[in-house]
Amino acid sequence: MKKKLVMIAIPAVTVLAAMGYFMSLNVAVEVNTSAAVKGSISEYVEEIGEVDLRNKVKVNSPVSGEVLEVLISSGDVVAEGDLLIRLDGTDAARQLAELDAQILAAHAQLNDAKRTGNSDAIKSLELDIANLTSQIAEDEIKLKDMKALYDAGAISQESYRSFERALEAQKLNLQKLRLQLNQLKSPVSQNIVAQFEAQLKQLQIQRESMVDYQGDFVITASIPGTVMNLQTEKGDFLQPGMTVLEIGDMEKLFITADVLVGDIAGIEEGTKVEISSKDLGIDNITGKVTMIHPNAFTKFSDLGIEQKRIRAEIDFEDKPENIKPGYDLELKLILKESDNTLIIPENSVFKLDSKSFVFISDNGTARLREVETGIKSGRDIEVLSGLQEGEYVIESPDEELEEGKKVKAMNND
Repeated sequence: MKKKLVMIAIPAVTVLAAMGYFMSLNVAVEVNTSAAVKGSISEYVEEIGEVDLRNKVKVNSPVSGEVLEVLISSGDVVAEGDLLIRLDGTDAARQLAELDAQILAAHAQLNDAKRTGNSDAIKSLELDIANLTSQIAEDEIKLKDMKALYDAGAISQESYRSFERALEAQKLNLQKLRLQLNQLKSPVSQNIVAQFEAQLKQLQIQRESMVDYQGDFVITASIPGTVMNLQTEKGDFLQPGMTVLEIGDMEKLFITADVLVGDIAGIEEGTKVEISSKDLGIDNITGKVTMIHPNAFTKFSDLGIEQKRIRAEIDFEDKPENIKPGYDLELKLILKESDNTLIIPENSVFKLDSKSFVFISDNGTARLREVETGIKSGRDIEVLSGLQEGEYVIESPDEELEEGKKVKAMNND
């Protein structure tokens, strides 16, 4: 009886397994889908730019002196020649006296350099040389006589050699005196004279400049524009050449952006730029690259990473009203763009035998489609062929998904 029951159970299990297998084929795979839509897409480089002024000059103090009065404030609009700062000129007299003393010293150094030598010293040396020459001539005759006496055995070798060494010492001393005479007679190097003349000229120019400012210790505007970066106040003591403020033309604003060298390919003069700032309420106004500087430079990122960058200048096409120098702006430098084109999520595209494919959901059934893609931008990618607008692609398709498999969209797309 038990054997009969086993025989019946085996076919039943087989049938159930077969039913389970065929039922599993019809179970829909849950997926997320997105519709292929028409729109605009662009490939770009993102950077932060800073607003700057194209016409901007630094105003420096021409002389030293205490600031008596500052007649302007940052943001003031000035005309060329307007009085900006008044200085105390009492220190100028002391500076002028110091310059006069330096000029006198420079004149003296120059005259000394041009002098060819002390005439008395030259005459003294010439007399010493003449006496020594005469003495050497007499001693050379004596040396010959001593040589004859030595050969005859009348004097010792030591006496003869001692006189000979004394004569050689006199000859060396004569050479030394002749060198000293040549040095005294030689004119000083023309390079040294030129150095003293240049130093004197520089001092004279400083004096002339100071004299021009005497009685008029003021700083005026060299160009019309807006006062910026005012760096001094009443009571400060200024030195010549010290920058006290800047003046710029607020109507000629532009943007500078330091682009990574690795991103600069494809960016050129004329490249379109989209400009935004959430803080300033600026949303995608446009500009264009007007200049790419010829040299790269090293810059450290906020994380301290050393980077090679190159500066690009960007002009506004529609300058917003509330923009100021020094503001940061978010930039997209557009490398490629396409309008009214088909766009899908990039994660729906996968490679198969070096070709691009997507799965679409066709009335709940997965269908494999080969596509040709174009511009990539963020999470989106352009489809040039292989899809129609409104068709639903399956995002991040599972490796188990295959042609003809049932799918169920879990999102609203």
